[in-house]
Amino acid sequence: MEQDGKAQLSQQQTASSNGPSAEDNFCFPICELENDHVKLTPFIPSVHGPAYWEVTHAHPEIYTFLPLGPFPTLDAFLAHIAPRWVPRPDQFIFAIYSKASACAPTLDADAATHTNTDTETPYAFAGLCGYISTVPAHLSTEIAYLISLPAFQGTGVMSAAVALLMQYALLLSSEGGLGLRRVQYQTDANNERSLGLARKLGFRLEGVMRWKRATPGDKEGLEPRAGDARPETKGRHTAVLAVCWDDWEEGVKEQISRPGHVMYAA
Repeated sequence: MEQDGKAQLSQQQTASSNGPSAEDNFCFPICELENDHVKLTPFIPSVHGPAYWEVTHAHPEIYTFLPLGPFPTLDAFLAHIAPRWVPRPDQFIFAIYSKASACAPTLDADAATHTNTDTETPYAFAGLCGYISTVPAHLSTEIAYLISLPAFQGTGVMSAAVALLMQYALLLSSEGGLGLRRVQYQTDANNERSLGLARKLGFRLEGVMRWKRATPGDKEGLEPRAGDARPETKGRHTAVLAVCWDDWEEGVKEQISRPGHVMYAA
């Protein structure tokens, strides 16, 4: 475990015979990320998909502010994510594992636990997170796909996971990070819980993009005008927040590097 507060990374590469190789897809090097609270490993649809659906299918409220779901069957969920939730140059998704097993869901799926090889302690599958819209030429990325499984909502798991993504993105290469200049965060402008998480971690509101997304008509949203080209959908105002390298160096780095959130070698 990291003792002196310096962020380090696991040297283990995250290629898997059961899933895509991160090295061959995402535009930046990817490795497992870990702090005292959570461990992030590559999301593999065939491994994590069934476990995710098993826990979430009875909780449609998870999708209230998301432009996807709910999914009535596992097949429907897998069909949706197959072309979308895969590593590509601008995107990479992680499975979140919580180190607090007390609230671990009861699942038969292998993805429900992840073993710490040093201590043989099982970690519980707790949700998803990742990077999207990554542009190496501009040294920028966006944190997205933030979904906590029901048992882990309000436990601090997502805060710890986002803190890891921020550290890996914004720390200089000499500190074990990518040295990016900008990390963006977008959310439904009415999603106070998501906005609260972002603000707690130092993201600054840059503005609200009105009617940024078309959302499924069965979700809450803005009603379109008469004669709209897609009357079966609704609209969403999107809040745009960001942490840039100067915010990071001027206080955000210390703000999120509190006990339990500091990234260290696995």
